[in-house]
Amino acid sequence: MKLRSITFRCTAAQFNRLQQAMQEEYSETRTSILSAALEEFLDYAERGEMQRLNLFDLVQHLDGLGDGIRFSDQA
Repeated sequence: MKLRSITFRCTAAQFNRLQQAMQEEYSETRTSILSAALEEFLDYAERGEMQRLNLFDLVQHLDGLGDGIRFSDQA
């Protein structure tokens, strides 16, 4: 598999959450946390019923789960 780099900007809230996750998980790199998060999200989004949702419906569905911070408010 040929690996490719991705660069993106994030909000201060996202950066702070990433820094917190690095401290809590004792992860060596931001890349490892972002890669794990992306893999988990893609695994979830590829489930049978989730595959039929568009991105907006998927976010709305995620917002309805649990009592944590709304997915759409985390950016």
